[in-house]
Formats: sequence, C-alpha cells, structure tokens
Amino acid sequence: MTVKIKSLKVNLSNIDFADPDQVNDGTNGKILEQAMIRQGYPIDQSGIIDLPGIEVKSRKASTNAMHTVGTMTYDAIIATPWDQTSFKKKLQTQYRVTINKDKFEGDVSATGKVVDFSNSKIQKELEDAYEKCRAELTAQGQIYVGQTITAGGQYGNLEHKPGKKGTCKSYALRIPNSGMKKLLAIANSTFNNLFEST
Repeated sequence: MTVKIKSLKVNLSNIDFADPDQVNDGTNGKILEQAMIRQGYPIDQSGIIDLPGIEVKSRKASTNAMHTVGTMTYDAIIATPWDQTSFKKKLQTQYRVTINKDKFEGDVSATGKVVDFSNSKIQKELEDAYEKCRAELTAQGQIYVGQTITAGGQYGNLEHKPGKKGTCKSYALRIPNSGMKKLLAIANSTFNNLFEST
C-alpha cells in the first residue's frame, strides 16, 4: 500500500501574507515558503518539487486566472513525454493554500489543503492535454514569442515566457481555472478513500 499524506500542520495564521489584491501569487508563494522553512519544513527551493512528494502552491481566492504548474524549455518539451516531465512530478500531490481578503475588514487570511492528483482519470486528462500541446509545438518547429498553445483545452496550455529580453526559450504549463476546478472535484471525491499518514 502507498502511504498518502493527507494534511500538513502548517500554522497559516502566523504568516504575514501580502494583500492579495496588490501582489501576484508568486509573491505570496515566496512568503509561504519562507514561513514554512521557519516552521521546520524542508522546502527545496532549487528542486523540482518543494517538499518530498508534495508541491506547494498558493493562490488568491478572488482570481479566475490560469493555474501555473511550472516551466520547461522548448527543447526539453519536444524531447520529453509526459511521464518523464517535471510537470507530472508537480501534479501528483500538492499543498494548496488559498489566500483570502475580507471585503469588509480588509483582513488577510489563508486556508491550506493537501490535494492528491494521482488519480488515473486526472493523470490521463493532464497527459492528453500536454501531449496535444507538445505535438503542436513540435509541428511548428520553432518558438513564437508570447505564444499560447491551447490544444490541450481546459486541462493544460503551453504559454511562452518571453522573459525580460524577449529571448527566453521556456514555456509554462498552465491549467485554465475551469479545468482545475474539475480536477479538484475528482481529487476531492476520491481522496477520502486514501490511507492517512501524519
């Protein structure tokens, strides 16, 4: 039997998150990681995933923006099937933190939940989306600056990241919010059947 971690005991109430209306998710993601390090979590800031077996993601509650999984270079995407990608590793188990701002008081708070995306139906949808985008990228044979390949539909797009000089060769895998909601619903419907480890 595979042991699945169902929760992390992160003290989110003591984290001084920035106003989610004033910063992007990356800013609060860095604040979250630093706070988790101070709480004793072995965050790997240079590895593929943040914790052993768990990717940490933060997101403001009010956004409908696409969910960024990670980036890979053009050449790496062309050469790498889904099963060998860093994207797949990041989309197995995630600790997802939602940052809320009270619309009346302006107070910022956060809630966190471990989500298991390893369900075969979820993985099939993600693989199909990635491989469709990868096939289109391969067929075009070059990078188009600022391009978004939408062949993966609601479960994954590849978005070129131009970088500050416009010469970056990386693409981000991004999942539309509508698709992520469906994936989360599948994950949450099956998650209660997994063995709990603390």
